[in-house]
Amino acid sequence: MAQVIQYLLNGIMNGALYALIAVGIVSIFKSTKVVSFAHGHIIMFGAYFYFTFSVILPGAEFMPDWVAKWEPEWLLAYKEGAVMFSPKAAIAAWVSNLPRIILGVVGSLVCNALLAVFIERAFMRPLIGKSSLSMILCTVGLIWVLEGSASLIWSADIDQVPPLGPNFPIRFTVFDAQVFLFSSSAINFVIAITLFIGLLLVLRYTRSGVAVRATAEDQSTAYAMGINVPAVFTTAWVVAATTGAIAGAILASRNGLSPTLGLFGLSVLAVVLMGGLDSYAGVFIASMIIGIFEAFTQWKFGGEYAEIVPYVLVLLVIIWRPNGLMGQAEIERI
Repeated sequence: MAQVIQYLLNGIMNGALYALIAVGIVSIFKSTKVVSFAHGHIIMFGAYFYFTFSVILPGAEFMPDWVAKWEPEWLLAYKEGAVMFSPKAAIAAWVSNLPRIILGVVGSLVCNALLAVFIERAFMRPLIGKSSLSMILCTVGLIWVLEGSASLIWSADIDQVPPLGPNFPIRFTVFDAQVFLFSSSAINFVIAITLFIGLLLVLRYTRSGVAVRATAEDQSTAYAMGINVPAVFTTAWVVAATTGAIAGAILASRNGLSPTLGLFGLSVLAVVLMGGLDSYAGVFIASMIIGIFEAFTQWKFGGEYAEIVPYVLVLLVIIWRPNGLMGQAEIERI
């Protein structure tokens, strides 16, 4: 029973991260009708921006020492006598890294947003009015451009970045079963779910959200109603890039940082296809299903089998429902 609960929690936490990444792909598709195959590599760039601003920049000579390691007197007094790997030591280490973590998050959000604007203006906007296939192939080409650029700008070596929250082991009991997880995983889960719900509320209740939903429904009608459709396209790419920057920071702190991090986006693409390209609720449900199935497959059969779970599940769902679990079927009027 303990292992069932343990892997169930692991799956739910992975599912929340899948949902955070998938929301960017859905946002782009709903606005532009283009599936962005390069989204995983935009996330990878967000992770490298986080690395640049949280690791490289704080160590530069022109930066104040407190950015790299902030240790005021009260913090030194707090961590005095703390046992290694204890919650107290982990919280003290996190607070000491807090200036560079904040710098890394802000820097990655801004730089990834600028990268998204550049991609949309330089590559996608000239293709407006052309076939969707040409835009999709453009995003496929961006995969190799972004991956190669990351290797040239930084390196192909695996690097480490500071986690977004304190990292210490937590043990608790559920139904008389002892469960274990790391605090950073719980914090990442809260961040992912909060951002996912926050984005849905923005789309539902703000003027920009109404413009995005109107453009998703009918671009020609949106133009006629005075909506700046190209600006909506840019907004969709920026939303995808900024949520991707946070997801990239989480992935890099959990799995390490390398140019191959972008391949994680292919698993998330399977999540989106399974849930429905135009359904936020669908991708959330699909994220949780795939996350849980992956966790239990890893438990019973090993990690190599868990890697194919998203693709097997999406094939089964597409055979049953070609538009995904909650995707809307397109109706062509003659």
